[in-house]
Formats: sequence, structure tokens, C-alpha cells
Amino acid sequence: MKKRLLSICLIVILVLSLGGAAMAASKPENSFIPGRVPAETDAIQSVTPPIHALVLCMVENDLEYSKSDLFTWKSLYYMLSLYGQMDARAELTDDMLILPAETAADYASALFPDFQGLPPLPAGWDRVIYDARLDQYCLARGDEGLAETVLTGSRNLSGGGLLVDGRLLDPSTGNTLVRFQATLTPNDGMFGYAVADLKLQ
Repeated sequence: MKKRLLSICLIVILVLSLGGAAMAASKPENSFIPGRVPAETDAIQSVTPPIHALVLCMVENDLEYSKSDLFTWKSLYYMLSLYGQMDARAELTDDMLILPAETAADYASALFPDFQGLPPLPAGWDRVIYDARLDQYCLARGDEGLAETVLTGSRNLSGGGLLVDGRLLDPSTGNTLVRFQATLTPNDGMFGYAVADLKLQ
């Protein structure tokens, strides 16, 4: 129960500038800009952080969605860099973000379906360091960036899944950088859904 309450509180903190109504194709667009906290959110809007992290990772690194160890860690790095510092379990220094392994796994479970645990860190990749003695991850703090994720509509899939359409915008110009479509499956993690697939269009 305590963990569930913590999860709900974290969702409210993490999802930014989304409004309170449930997203539907016929309703106004929901957008997310890092740094803004809404009064309330819902389960659909709560999946914006993992989608935002995945889209940024794919666009900035010219990658396709996959379940490889390297993509897992690169996308998780975006997720933790953008939202991990707002987690009550986080510790911040001038240049590092320190998170328990359990916290990193909580966030990763929203990026991939049927999450079975964090893979080993990629060899030679130094953005994240694992401290086995304390069972925690130390992340080099990165730039939050200014891109804005806008979810424009959703359609129900069998088994409680969702197909979500959206855009990544440059908020300074309003220009669309890329359009995307994400397939979501329900799970019992802190975000309510996991991204099962994501395609840039």
C-alpha cells in the first residue's frame, strides 16, 4: 500500500503540463514540458515521461526502438536524467544523480514490456556507473533539453493496450521535429503502462 501511494505521488510529480482530462483523439492535445507540475493527472497522461525519454533517445542518437542492452541503458539514462531527480529516493551532487537500483528498475519497467530486470551496463559506456556495494547507480547529470512531447490521440487495443500518436516539438518555434506512434501495454508499475513499441514517422 505504501509503495502504491508513493507511486501515485511520483506520477503526479513527474508528469508535467498535461491537464486533468483523459486523453482521446477528439479532445485537446496534451503536452509535456520539463519543469512544470500539474494539479492532477491520469493513467494515460502518466506514460508521457517514458514516451518522451524514448523519443528523445531515438531522435538524438538516430536509433530505432529495441530491447538491446545498449538501447535499454541509453533510453533509461534519458528517463532518469529527466525525472529521476524528482524521485524521493534520489540523491543529487553537483555533477551526479545517485539512485538505488530498485528506483532505476521502477523507471525501466515503463520503457519495455515484460521487464525482467536491468541488464549489465554496456562496456565502455561511462554515463552510468554501478556501485555494487551500495546497489545503486550514479549518473552523470545531463542537459534536460527544451523539446516538448505532445500526445495527440489514442486508440484502444485488445487486452487493455493503447496506440498513442504524438509529436516532438521545438517549443521556441512550434515546429514539429518528428511524429511518432507508441504501442502501450498495461502493467502494475508506477506509470500504469509500459511502452511495447515506438515508431518515428
